[in-house]
Amino acid sequence: MMKLALATLFLFAGLSGAAVAQSLTYGVTLGNVQAVRDINRNVSTITGSLANQSGRAISSALLTFVLYDAQGNEVGRVDDDVVGTMAPGQIRLIKAVTPLQFTKVTVLNIRAQ
Repeated sequence: MMKLALATLFLFAGLSGAAVAQSLTYGVTLGNVQAVRDINRNVSTITGSLANQSGRAISSALLTFVLYDAQGNEVGRVDDDVVGTMAPGQIRLIKAVTPLQFTKVTVLNIRAQ
């Protein structure tokens, strides 16, 4: 059982480690995107680091991730709200949870205000 969990972890880490940013708010970056499947709870957790590299505070951000199967077909989308002010230079950890099974994740959009 532990071997299966570790294999799943490495599969998602390898396949989803590089998120492709399609649309980013100026001065906001997202890095270290990873996805891990918890077979006991039957959910996947997408994590990463959101950084405010602009010269102004951001009051909130909404991230939209697109999930794909092994054939490259979209299987769904999941959002993560980052609530609370982010000062210039501040980094926040993001976390989105979904029951959908996927092999690749990309960032579709980050809206910050």
